[in-house]
Amino acid sequence: MQFLKGIFRSRKKESPLKLPPSRTITEAFTEYINNEIPARFIDTSRMRFVSRRDVFHVFQDEIATVTEERVQERITSLRDPLATYQPRRETILRQMIQEIVNYVVLSHRWDEVGGEPSYQDISSGKRRMTQFKKLTQFCKTVRKLGCKLAWVDTCCIDKTNAAELSEAIHAMYKWYAHSSLCIAYLADSTSYADWDRESWFTRGWTLQELLAPRRLKFYNKNWQPFTPSSADDRQSDDIIPSLTKVTGITSTVFRADNSHGVHGHSFWEIMSWASKRQTTRTEDRAYSLVGLLHVNLTIAYGEGYRAFARLVEAIAAKNPSWDVFAWFGQPSVDHFALPLSPASYPRFDARMAEGRVGVQDISLTPYGLSLKSLPPIPMEVSTVIDPEGPGKPFLVSLKPQSDRECSLGRFGNLAVECGATRLKTIRDARRLSACILNHHGKRNRDQGKLVVGAEYICILLYSDAGDDEASWLKLTTDNFLLVSCTGSPDPVTQKSDSKDTQGVGIAEPKVFSLSLVTTFIRSPTSL
Repeated sequence: MQFLKGIFRSRKKESPLKLPPSRTITEAFTEYINNEIPARFIDTSRMRFVSRRDVFHVFQDEIATVTEERVQERITSLRDPLATYQPRRETILRQMIQEIVNYVVLSHRWDEVGGEPSYQDISSGKRRMTQFKKLTQFCKTVRKLGCKLAWVDTCCIDKTNAAELSEAIHAMYKWYAHSSLCIAYLADSTSYADWDRESWFTRGWTLQELLAPRRLKFYNKNWQPFTPSSADDRQSDDIIPSLTKVTGITSTVFRADNSHGVHGHSFWEIMSWASKRQTTRTEDRAYSLVGLLHVNLTIAYGEGYRAFARLVEAIAAKNPSWDVFAWFGQPSVDHFALPLSPASYPRFDARMAEGRVGVQDISLTPYGLSLKSLPPIPMEVSTVIDPEGPGKPFLVSLKPQSDRECSLGRFGNLAVECGATRLKTIRDARRLSACILNHHGKRNRDQGKLVVGAEYICILLYSDAGDDEASWLKLTTDNFLLVSCTGSPDPVTQKSDSKDTQGVGIAEPKVFSLSLVTTFIRSPTSL
């Protein structure tokens, strides 16, 4: 642990320069403290709160060493002639501020039996030893590392203050990212072999605490680090295999700098990380993801599952993507096209996402869902297998209508799992169709393509009206729906971007090229 101690103690050895901080440097520190760090901390020596307004005084000796001369020396050392002076100065000054205003945060599984100390418990001075045992040990550990300030979500937030609670939920990812170190306390583990049973990996809030910090250190139930010297366990070759196994998150994500967000990963992939995690309050399954997804969401405890529907709706409005609708199971009570919870998203499959463009021009309203997609594939019931036992679903096989294959492509059967009510809907439907969500793109944005031999994610649509009905209804199923593209395109009807020697369009032997159409899926309650 000597390396970690050095992170916090090395700056104490520097002698203050004669020139005091300039006004701009002082203002930069003040702005950072007021906007980028938690509202209060715990003084690790006295076990008392330190408010934002007092943080400047806690680090005043270190702040006094930051002068324009030192900033310029750091800029010069970069030797980057391509960067302009002002952005370099702001970046370097920000780094120097973060190096000085350091604090350690605790990521842990709340003890709902013994209880956790609250803001009111520490403010009142009434301390029960059972409640404060974990907090006391955490502060002792932080002191040994040479850090003055600590932050713990259980007691550093006044949860009776609605405005403060809302700020904390929206800013928490940033607060973890700006910490000098995050200590992840695994209360159920003594070794890597225990991690499959470790409750820390099953909680909703710990997902952002796993990814956001610049440095993360795992401690076992005895408050001993799992690795003796690593500054960041997410970079440890010993730790990463166990992390990947227990979380389903790839090593690339762990090794990346996620302090400014998790970039380059789809909504579906992020949801797959959260799908198996639980929270005590239903709303927290959504609220724990707002920082990770960069979404602003009104905090309203008591709304239940509606919180997750609002989260997905906000994502669909901000960054409409086909994978938002790649879910199965029970829909939200607020909108038929939105899932009930993160558990509705299956395990992420990179093959289903790589190179897929998917539906476009997505519009989600209370009246329905409109999207630009490949033409829906007409389907009909092939076989129905009864449930294997109580609580088990019916297994329905749908096959494409053969008289429509030439114009729409050729597809395999669609396997559907559903209950008795939805089976009746399938049997009574005037029309059944599969709408593919994740087709491949073409240079012509009004066209999409399907690759022979590939599988595609789809949703099942039905109509209870005649063939002239312009809209569809969506049927939710108990399984994730996949349809495979089979056969070979018809060279007469399937054109592509390729040209023969005379400049005439020719078909690609393994690709169906299809014109996109607007598909409207109406809300069951709309007229």
